[in-house]
This record gives sequence, C-alpha cells and structure tokens, in this order.
Amino acid sequence: MKSLTPAFANGFAAPELRRLVGGMWAAQIAVAGFVAGHSFLPNRWLHLGWLFIAGAWALAWTDWPALLRQWQADAGVHSIVCFLSWMLIRSSVQIPFMAERASDEVISGIFGMLLLVMFCMLVWQQAKSDEFFHAMGWFMGLTSALAALISIVLSYFVLPGHQAGERLMNLLVHGGLNQVCTGLIFGFAALWLAALMEAKPIPLPRWLGWAVVGLLHFAAFLSGSRGAMLAMVCGHLVLLLTRGWRRGGAAACVFLTATVLYFTSAPLFAHIQRWRVEPAVTQAITPPFQKIVERADNNRLDIYRAGWHAMDHVWLGTGQWGVRGLWQCELQSKTSIMMMSHLHSAFFATFVHGGIIGAALLLGVLGRGIRCAHRLAMAGDATWISLLAFGCGGLLFDGESLASLATAPRFEGLLFWLPLTVALARGSATAPRADS
Repeated sequence: MKSLTPAFANGFAAPELRRLVGGMWAAQIAVAGFVAGHSFLPNRWLHLGWLFIAGAWALAWTDWPALLRQWQADAGVHSIVCFLSWMLIRSSVQIPFMAERASDEVISGIFGMLLLVMFCMLVWQQAKSDEFFHAMGWFMGLTSALAALISIVLSYFVLPGHQAGERLMNLLVHGGLNQVCTGLIFGFAALWLAALMEAKPIPLPRWLGWAVVGLLHFAAFLSGSRGAMLAMVCGHLVLLLTRGWRRGGAAACVFLTATVLYFTSAPLFAHIQRWRVEPAVTQAITPPFQKIVERADNNRLDIYRAGWHAMDHVWLGTGQWGVRGLWQCELQSKTSIMMMSHLHSAFFATFVHGGIIGAALLLGVLGRGIRCAHRLAMAGDATWISLLAFGCGGLLFDGESLASLATAPRFEGLLFWLPLTVALARGSATAPRADS
C-alpha cells in the first residue's frame, strides 16, 4: 500500500486509470452499439453517427505510442493498410476529372473509409477480451431476435398490405429493411449465437437460448435471400468441420430444422392468410422453393457483365467514386432491370474498383485472416473462422464496397471486417515466435 500512495498523491495513477477505463468503455460502447445497431438503429445517420461519436471519444483516450508500436510489428495491420491505401489512392487520382455532381460521392467515400479505419482500430483494441465479445454476441443476438419477432408478428398478423409468408423485412430499420440485408444480418446473429451456445456459459436457460437461435435462423430464411442461405451453409459447414459433431452437432441440427420448416411452411402461411382475410380475396401462397427458382439469377449476370465492360484498365480498375455511370449506362438498355446503385458483389466490386492490384491486396488480407482464424479454431475457438466463412459467402453475391462503411447495405463491416479483424488481432498474438 505504501508503494501506491505516492503515485496517487502525485495525481498520476488515478488520471491514468480513468483514461484507460474511459477509453475502454467508450470503445466497447462504440463497437457494441454499431454491431448490434444493424438490427435496431432506424437510419444510417444514427448508425454511423453512433460509431463516429463514441469512436472519436474512445480514440481520444487511446494510448497511442503503445498501440503504434504493436501495429508496426504486425503483418496483418500492414496488409490492411496496403489494401485501403491502394483503394484510396486509385479512387483519388480521378477526382479532378469527375463531374461536379460526384462531389457528394467523394465525401461519402472518404468519410466511409475513415469510419472503417476507426472501426478496425476499435475492434483490434478489444480483440483480446473474450468477455466483451461474448457479451456483444449475445447483445446482438437478442436484439436481432427481438427485431425478427416484432417484424414477423407485424408483417404476418397485424399490418395491412402485408401477406403471411412474404419475404421478411426488418421493420425497425428504415421502416422496412431490404430483404437481403435483413437475411444476412439475422443469419450472422444466428450463427454467432449458435457458436456461443457451445463455447461458454450462456445468460439464458439452454432451451431458451436454442429457441432464440432457431428463431433467428428461421427469420433469416423468411427473408428469402439466397445469399443469406448460402452464407449460413458456409458458416455452419465450417463450424461443424472445425468443432466436430459432438460440439457442433446441435447448431447444425437447429440449422437443418429451420431449413425444413421454411421449405415446408407454405400450408401454414396459407392457413394464417385465410385467418386474416376473407377466403374470397386470399392470394395463393407460392411455395418457398418455387419463389427461389423463379427469381433465377435476379439479373446478377447482367450487372457483372456491365461492371466488366466498364473497366478500361484491368490492373488498375476504375476507382470507387463517380464511376457508377460507366456500368449503369449498359443496364439502361435493358428495360427489365431496375437501376442498381452498386455491383452486388463486394469481391467483384473490389476487382472493378481496384483492378487486379486491389483484388490481390484484398486476397492477401483475407488469406492472412483465414490462417489466423484457422489457428484460433485449432486452439478451440471456431467462432471467428465460421463467421468469416459466413461473411465471405454472403458477400460473394452482394455488398457494395469493402473499403467503406458508408455503403448502401452497410453490412460489409459486420460480415467481413469484424471477424477478420478479430482473427488477425488474436491470431497474431497466438502465432509462434521465431525464438520459441
């Protein structure tokens, strides 16, 4: 006690402790609010504003010298910096040649990249805290389950103009979030909770926890998003392969049960619809599998073809800002295609915007992240490699940009950068040293 007294008497230890604690709490509030906010924050201003305000406060309390020394020796950080630097430089060199109306797109792109850097820095700082990510996973899972339950009840039983069995939208965001975004966010939360159910003690009775996991899986299927279904298959397959049937079998069974319930749900929704309205005006309920088949490729091939034709230099790409008209003009001749605001594949968009160089740098980041996540899985933590598999599967056919958070879907940071950053931060700490 005597050795501590002078420090407090000199007014050093207490301010230092307040600085560390204040910065830690602010960082956790920023990350947890942004991650869970995908399911309940009603618009982009609140969602991105939460991260910006709380994140700026957290970074103001950061111990920068120690953090910079840690990052300087980490190859994962170097790979992220190289990728984002290239995408920024390639997009900036064309600013003098843009039309005036593209200035808003430039400002949004730069702000979105700054938010992405801030998000990665905050996640990296908290990556070693198992307790924080365990609590945040449950926080996101429970808020997503509540949003899913409210949306199902209101859409299928209460609100006029809706039909039982229609593609589910999260009614808490934008008054009706896009079905693909809804499915991917609910599916990500479902997989995260499924991984946590076997990893650590849970804050709910086990039967109730699995009921929440099942609800989120079923809600993700109700969105009708084939990207979400593909992502859940990828995530659960990786989770099962890394954990084995004894530890991963329960999560796989819940996923398979939700799959069967969804694809056999047409009679149930037809009964609900007859209960809601007069039989004479009841519309026929299309079986889920038939709806999936009828959408075919949903014009994805035309969008990708237009993006490929817009590239004038395959190595350098087109840049990200002010180039939407280059590929949209080809779609204007196809009257059956509603104008698209982005290329609907985060990986293909990276190739179009950054060329082969940008795609190669992204694959370098992803490859290192997969190695670190696999190392964590071999050490007993399969959560992050399964979530990373989910994100890659979901972003294969959707997503706008991996170099910004201010995108139209806004889920790239959740699906890709969250599991990737945690894997890189934790994997680098557990990697074998040269002198070991």
